[in-house]
Amino acid sequence: MKDQIAIEVYNPAGAMRPGDVHAPRLDTLNGKTICELADGQWRDEKTFPIIRRLLQERFPDAKFVPFTEFPIGQFGIDADGIEKKAKGKGCDAVIVGNAG
Repeated sequence: MKDQIAIEVYNPAGAMRPGDVHAPRLDTLNGKTICELADGQWRDEKTFPIIRRLLQERFPDAKFVPFTEFPIGQFGIDADGIEKKAKGKGCDAVIVGNAG
C-alpha cells in the first residue's frame, strides 16, 4: 500500500466563516461619516463624486471623507493601519473601490 498524504485546503476568499466577512449593516447613513477608499482601478475621480452626491440626496445629514484623504490603490487601502486612519477620521462606514 502506498503512503497517504494529507492536504489542508484553505478558502481563497480570505474568510473561513461567512459570518466574519462583513461588519453589521448600519440602520441609516444619516448622521454618519462615510469614508471613501479608492482602489485606483477605474476613474475614482469621476465615480466617487457621483456616488457621494447620490448618497447625499438620500441621506442629507451624512458627512463624507473623500478618497483623496486616504492612500489610493490596492496596496494603499490594504496596508496595515488603514483601519486606524479611517477610525481617526471618524468613519462609521466605508465605500471601497467603486467599479471593476
